[in-house]
Amino acid sequence: MWRTMMGVIVLVVLVVSPSDAKVSVVPHDVYPGFEVMQLKHDKKHASNYHLLETGFSKYFTVLDNGMVMTTSDLTPLVNKPVNLLVLEELFNRTEIHDVHLFVINRGNMLTFSYEELGTGEVMENAPAGTIVDEFPVLHAYGSFPVHYTILPDDSGERAFALTEETSTETGFNLTLKRPNQGVRVVTTKPLDREVKKLYAVVIHASDANYISTSKISGVVNVLDDNDNSPEFDHEEYSFELRPLNMETLEKDGAPKWKRFATIGRVSAKDADGDKVAYQLITPTNLLIIVPQTGEMLLAGEPDATVDEDSEVEVMIDAHDLRTPSRSTLRPARAVVKFLTTEPIVKPEVHRIQKRRVTRAVRPTKKVEFLESEGDIEGKIVFSLEKETEKEAYKIRDENPWVTVMTNGSVRVKQKWDYEELGPEKTIDFWVTITNQKLQYTDNQRVIINIKDVNDEAPYFINKPLPMQAVVQLNAPPNTHVFTLQARDPDTDHNIHYFIVRDRTGGRFEVDERSGVVRTRGTDVFQLDMEYVLYVKAEDQNGRIGEKHFQSTQEERLSIVGGKRAPQFYLSTYETEIPENQKKDTDIISVKAKSFADREIRYTLKAQSQGAAGTFNIGPTSGIVKLAKELDFEDVRQPHVYTLVVTATEDSGGFSTSVELTIRVTDVNDNAPKFELPDYQAHNVDEDIALGTSILKVKATDADSGANADIEYLVSDDHFSVDSSGLIVNNKQLDADNNNAYYEFVVTAKDKGAPAKTGQATVRIYTKNKNDEEPKFSQQVYTPNVDENAGANTLVTTVVASDKDGDNVRFGFVGTATESGQFVIEEITGVIRLRGSDISLERDKYELNVTAMDDGACCPDGKKNIHTSTAVVVVFITDVNDNKPVFKECGSYSPQVEEGAPNGSPVIKVQATDEDKGVNGQVKYSIVQQPNQKGTKFTVDEETGQVSTNKVFDREGDDGKFVSVTVKATDQGEPSLEGVCSFTVEITDVNDNPPLFDRQKYVENVKQDASIGTNILRVSASDEDADNNGAIIYSLSSPSNRQDLEYFEIQPESGWIILKKPLDEQVGNQNFSDPHTVYFSVYAFCGASDNLKRNANLPKILKNRDCEFIFLETCLQFN
Repeated sequence: MWRTMMGVIVLVVLVVSPSDAKVSVVPHDVYPGFEVMQLKHDKKHASNYHLLETGFSKYFTVLDNGMVMTTSDLTPLVNKPVNLLVLEELFNRTEIHDVHLFVINRGNMLTFSYEELGTGEVMENAPAGTIVDEFPVLHAYGSFPVHYTILPDDSGERAFALTEETSTETGFNLTLKRPNQGVRVVTTKPLDREVKKLYAVVIHASDANYISTSKISGVVNVLDDNDNSPEFDHEEYSFELRPLNMETLEKDGAPKWKRFATIGRVSAKDADGDKVAYQLITPTNLLIIVPQTGEMLLAGEPDATVDEDSEVEVMIDAHDLRTPSRSTLRPARAVVKFLTTEPIVKPEVHRIQKRRVTRAVRPTKKVEFLESEGDIEGKIVFSLEKETEKEAYKIRDENPWVTVMTNGSVRVKQKWDYEELGPEKTIDFWVTITNQKLQYTDNQRVIINIKDVNDEAPYFINKPLPMQAVVQLNAPPNTHVFTLQARDPDTDHNIHYFIVRDRTGGRFEVDERSGVVRTRGTDVFQLDMEYVLYVKAEDQNGRIGEKHFQSTQEERLSIVGGKRAPQFYLSTYETEIPENQKKDTDIISVKAKSFADREIRYTLKAQSQGAAGTFNIGPTSGIVKLAKELDFEDVRQPHVYTLVVTATEDSGGFSTSVELTIRVTDVNDNAPKFELPDYQAHNVDEDIALGTSILKVKATDADSGANADIEYLVSDDHFSVDSSGLIVNNKQLDADNNNAYYEFVVTAKDKGAPAKTGQATVRIYTKNKNDEEPKFSQQVYTPNVDENAGANTLVTTVVASDKDGDNVRFGFVGTATESGQFVIEEITGVIRLRGSDISLERDKYELNVTAMDDGACCPDGKKNIHTSTAVVVVFITDVNDNKPVFKECGSYSPQVEEGAPNGSPVIKVQATDEDKGVNGQVKYSIVQQPNQKGTKFTVDEETGQVSTNKVFDREGDDGKFVSVTVKATDQGEPSLEGVCSFTVEITDVNDNPPLFDRQKYVENVKQDASIGTNILRVSASDEDADNNGAIIYSLSSPSNRQDLEYFEIQPESGWIILKKPLDEQVGNQNFSDPHTVYFSVYAFCGASDNLKRNANLPKILKNRDCEFIFLETCLQFN
């Protein structure tokens, strides 16, 4: 009882929980141990796998880890459907894995002509249908027809489609019937590089039965077109600037502005990524803008005063740095306020605000919806939660299924389709959340899990079609006759099978869940009688209305009593092979099903003429092979072979036949061949008009179709060739540049893949005409001639040649051979100075030289004489034959005051040099005097300014006059010199005091000496000159001013004279000493009066005008 219950439980699990079928294609020649696929298993719990018996256990096995692997040669399974059932035993349940394998002959497996598409290019804004450059024409090899599909990208966008190479058929899905057909990738709409600049392209191809598949991918780079004008970040800008002296403005009385102060900056962006330059539209001298940065600078003085602000408004333009350039559609407005008044400060309102912690990424938002909830475009399905007010939302990358509004609402962009979603069955996108007020930006990932809605109808997968079966004549009730098999793309399908129309009289029934068709009743079935049932499969989870469900089309099931002939899997077979298919290679597998489970023998019979012996068939495999080499170009061999394949059961069983059509396609195995290896055209005028027909070439190709279509190419861009082989000139011909003929290669190229080419040589001989003027080797000649050059001196040689081969004669304009100081030789072009009276006084001489051809190149050449001109500029080179000269040297008599500081200016000398250029440039220097250490003067080498190099003392070693010699040197090679010597007078300064010849004078005077007696003569000297050295004497009493009543001194001679008679009594009474009188004698320069004596000791006194000295003098009386 327990075992029975367990069996029931297991059976329920197996039926209720089947997993999705796994499908794989396997080449027929894989080795044993080839890993077919890995079954997914629950990693958390251990699993055991078992391969259930379905008749293929000798070919396959499954390992403990769920790896399905081959165990033997798969050749017998070629083109047979292989269905495997793998039982997975889990901890608390079991699952059945349905594995569908298709074993295909490797030669028939679908492959592409290229491994990858590579990188393609298309210009943005190009119209829909533009071919993607750099992508190849794509061909598939394998069993035809081939179904091509270009897949949408990860976002679901379909920016590209496929177009058949030789027709206008375009679409996302194309079916090509022949191998020589190819597809190209084209755009479906104009592309915008600023929205998306790189696209991934994936092309999927499958054979007629959707069994063998291949995939190829590439990348399309959208090239930039200057289709966007710069846009300013703001339409209006407002800037403020205050003066430098804002704090002291009232005191200063006027604002002070910093010139070129930065006022502010405008900014514009170009969506094309171009650099932007700025300019002011409004004329103003007050402001300038830096073109590269957009910075606005103050260039003038604003009108603002202490009491009044001012304001300036300007318009600004921005343009990109592209050629041609694009400017902003709307210029920006900038208002600059120059503020001199104090701003009004509003009282600050303090608010307590919670500090927000900014995160780079918010937690992922996960939601779940049914597929049907996204069935209306524009529908809001949910809204994202805001953390703060005034948050703005924006989807970060374009998504094909949803869009996000600024308020966080998520809307349906395109109707959701569960089957079109990726393997994860989710809509996954990121949003950017910004808050301008609080100045933060966050990101959040949103994942919408989509649940499938049952909206797909089931379909039968039984092979072959139409459905056929046999029933034994005495089959008991419930005998298994046939199994109906249907699939449904929906995940929640619930398939039930039904007999729609019964033409058997109720002799059969179908299990609603399993699709097994069984017999009913006990009546014997009649031999060879056909029993017909019309069946369908319904998905009872896919309701249509109240009473109907999604279902398959009705299919006819034919059941024959007893026996029936084998059934081929296809009603007809067709294939294509290239003509270079190798002998004994597999062409196609033609298989039939035996209803009696007998071995089938296959035979092949030719129906069309010439087909016999070309193909054979494997008697047990049904594989048709090529028996002999093919040649598409051989007229004895047909291009289409019609064969009949007969399948016969062993032991006298039934047989059946099917038609097999094999089409042979041309392979581009023949290169185009020209009729001649060398083509020539003679006496072609070099001045023929552009586009003139010159000659015609012709090539043929033994292939057919596109492989025989020929296009011509030429290697010289002077010529072009059309599709008929006609060669014309693209440029003006020139017999002079090509030795009178052109030689190039013409190529014939067919349109096969890959293309083949053939080549021939073309020679076009041109007929010369005198159509070329002589050409000088230079348009301007610049020779140099020394200024003292003599007669017949060679100046230069002009050279000219004529491409036509004419002789050239030279002259000066006007056909003369002499021009001023110069002559030219007519044949050689040699220019010389004339034979006598040479006087080259100017800096340069300009000569216009002519070259004239003589037309000797060709017949009638003299009718078209040509002349050309060149310019010869003769520069006269100065010779350094003049030395510098001080023309004013004799008049130099400078003076300098003694005691003048070092560096005092003395005189500015000047020397001239009659030479030119560097030969006439003069530099000055001081000549060192013999036996003199250093120089007493310096001179500026450029200006000639002579200055002192010491402080002079006229009374010292320097003396009254100092000699100096200045040298002037020119810059020629070798240099020449000139000198100038002159005397500098040292003028006197009153810098020496007078000196007496004694320190003290003593003289005896008789008391009875008479008035006017010369008592004593004092003498002093002064080293200064002139008035500065003149001595004047005076007296002063050192103790008693009354002493001066008796004596006086002559100012100029220094004689002291008795002025009043001496009286002893008076002397005893008046003089401080009865026998001696003391007084001071003053010697001073100039005529200063009122000199004061301050002490008895000798001293020197000074005033502003001169210096003076006093000396104590003693007179004794006896």
